[in-house]
Amino acid sequence: MSARTGLLLLAGLWVAGVASAQQSGFTWDVPRVLESVEVPGVMRADGIPVKLRSVKSAEKPQVILQHLVRTFEAAGFYIPPDKHRTQWLAEPQLTALDTDRLISYTFVLQPNPDGTTTVVLGEANLGMARREQSAFAPVFPGGTDLMQSEMEGARTMTYLANAEPEKVQAFYVSALGSAGYSEDSSGTWRKGSEELRVSVRPVKVGRVAVIVLRRTVVEDALQPAVREGPRPTSPKASADKR
Repeated sequence: MSARTGLLLLAGLWVAGVASAQQSGFTWDVPRVLESVEVPGVMRADGIPVKLRSVKSAEKPQVILQHLVRTFEAAGFYIPPDKHRTQWLAEPQLTALDTDRLISYTFVLQPNPDGTTTVVLGEANLGMARREQSAFAPVFPGGTDLMQSEMEGARTMTYLANAEPEKVQAFYVSALGSAGYSEDSSGTWRKGSEELRVSVRPVKVGRVAVIVLRRTVVEDALQPAVREGPRPTSPKASADKR
């Protein structure tokens, strides 16, 4: 559960996607909040509706961690033992499960240079999961923990691979090139109105997280007259019509 949630949050942060789909009786309580950010949108990961939120706190990460663990315990959530947790992100993180509502809660702590802490809060409604379709883009051979999400017309695919970043990037150069895509900038591939953005992020030596974002570039799908809009009429043309 922790590995998949870590990948979910990584993908959510990369595309700045946030979702809402469930109501619960639990309220996040982060100490000394300075500001809070919620980006509107809808996101599903592995068919599971997810809500993400980011807050900035004046408190230190260790204090926030201890406080949120206490709130999880007070709410009666299940917290997996250390041996069942996998740390996929460099920042401290923890996932707990509301076994009554089947909603998991995850927080990730990111220390800031100014002494504040950014806290990413995630809620995944496991009880509302739906079956996901097959992968929409090539997957590096041996890739594991594949997840797909969708938000406001864009889809994201995230997985882990035992390989160096350069080898995974070379795989996509070959696979997407053979599929008719052309690279117009580093990591961005186009075919008609479809755009794929590929991000390869090291997790540890010899292991990477791969994130593929697919979206339709609406401007390219429109007819030129619709895309550019009406053109102003010159004074001479107007006079000729009269």
